[in-house]
Amino acid sequence: MSAHLAPVLRVLRDEINTRWPHRDHSSDGWIGDAAHQARRSDHNPDGDDASVNALDVDVDGIDPLLVVRHAITHPSCQYVIWNRTIWSRTRGFTPARYTGSNPHQKHLHVSVSHQRSLEDSHRAWGIATAAATRLGDRALKNGCRGSDVRELQTLANRLNARLTVDGAFGPRTAAWVRVFQQARKLTVDGIVGPATLAALRQATARPQPQPGRAPGCRTLKRGSTGEDVAFVKRFIGTRRCGPAEVDFDASTEAGVRWYQRMRGLDDDGVVGRLTWGQMGVRITY
Repeated sequence: MSAHLAPVLRVLRDEINTRWPHRDHSSDGWIGDAAHQARRSDHNPDGDDASVNALDVDVDGIDPLLVVRHAITHPSCQYVIWNRTIWSRTRGFTPARYTGSNPHQKHLHVSVSHQRSLEDSHRAWGIATAAATRLGDRALKNGCRGSDVRELQTLANRLNARLTVDGAFGPRTAAWVRVFQQARKLTVDGIVGPATLAALRQATARPQPQPGRAPGCRTLKRGSTGEDVAFVKRFIGTRRCGPAEVDFDASTEAGVRWYQRMRGLDDDGVVGRLTWGQMGVRITY
């Protein structure tokens, strides 16, 4: 039997994608890499039915605390880790400091029971239908609070806004919105309505491959040249890799090393199969 994500976690993933259709998937994952396979981990397939009982979800563009609140009430959930905090069934889901090597600040981890009836459950998690507002449900302005504000702040931080993601639309968030609106030649009113939100979605969209060498068709390293190199630079970001040009230079290598460390890979600065896979790119060589 081939490895597969436990059905109850597929339900969870579907609900998260339904609630936040424009979220970032960069730090998503479920099946363990070589580091996980070298130790006991819920990311490794079970010996009985090859199910994987752990799911990592990128926290950019979602309300992670909403996910935590609903996850810890689900009968299949064993524990949740996010932002150096663990909620475990063995402790009655009382939050405790997580001291593992990965602080889980880029993604949220959910592990479920290995009991067959619980891992195969199709019981809803309640995330897709929760009452909390989603970004786009209403216009946001100074004084608003909620998970939609948290989602706005998270997206803004992908553009180096450096806002505190606290769900409170205060003066700093309002000031950043005005600067963003002015840069995009929008009405500068500090209100996140349909036009501002559309511009923000466009500005934070995941990069698309350009004509030329397709991403995933070869291994890239210092000295490589091509549109697949430019794709890597756009994916990781100009702050780490420099302008999205076609040459794999020293800044590109430094950015790749940073990305690999963030994703728990060996930071060799080479974009090979494992690194392409973490980027969600289909490997064709």
